[in-house]
Amino acid sequence: MSMSIKHSLLPLLFLILIFITPANAIFTLTASLEPGTEFYVNNLKAIVDLDKRYGRSMLIVNGTHIIEGEEKTIAGITFKVMTFKNKTIVSITSNKPFELTFTRNENIDTLKARIRILEEQNEQLKNENKQLKRRISELEKQLSQAKAQDVSKLKAQINNLTKENRELKSKLANITTSYNKLKAKAEFLEQQNNEYRTLLSKLIEEQAKKSEQKYIEKAKKERLIGSIIMKSLIFSLIVVVIIGYGLYRKKRSWEFGGL
Repeated sequence: MSMSIKHSLLPLLFLILIFITPANAIFTLTASLEPGTEFYVNNLKAIVDLDKRYGRSMLIVNGTHIIEGEEKTIAGITFKVMTFKNKTIVSITSNKPFELTFTRNENIDTLKARIRILEEQNEQLKNENKQLKRRISELEKQLSQAKAQDVSKLKAQINNLTKENRELKSKLANITTSYNKLKAKAEFLEQQNNEYRTLLSKLIEEQAKKSEQKYIEKAKKERLIGSIIMKSLIFSLIVVVIIGYGLYRKKRSWEFGGL
């Protein structure tokens, strides 16, 4: 017969009674626990709680509620809840040895496994850290060696950029000067063009007036010449008619005289 008790969270008052009879042995454990205490009996999870509605102590074992004054048997283990001087008294009885712990064994094994994994990862990280430190030292050494070269390169680049900047400023100044000249020339040409346009408009207007006057005079002359020609034609026609009529009468008189 053996029973192990482990406690790492709250103070406990255990009273262990072992009753031996000719038939069998009974293992009993009585403990005073505070509400909120969580413990394990073998693989059964138990939580000490308080029924706030009635102010009674309560024990929850694997989801089964055991109210103050009640007694229930779960998985061959009997749990009884009592109260003494505002303390929760839990009595655990079984006819077989049982183990009381405040952390599940399998959780401990899991934690130990995780600790081993973390230790391995820690060692790996330490090795990586050493490698990184060596790499940093090498890079710092290379950096210190390359600083002089880098500084000279940077100075050369700065000088080149300064030179290019001066050249660009000079080109920009030349372009600005040329632009101002072209702008002044364009303004002068625009002014001159406006003057030429005004002068040309006046010349065209004067020429149009002269052409109109000449056309009127020419039309008058043509009209006068036409009138003279028309009168001459009419006079000639009259003369011809008179002469013709005279010849006709003369011919008729000859014809009558011959008869």
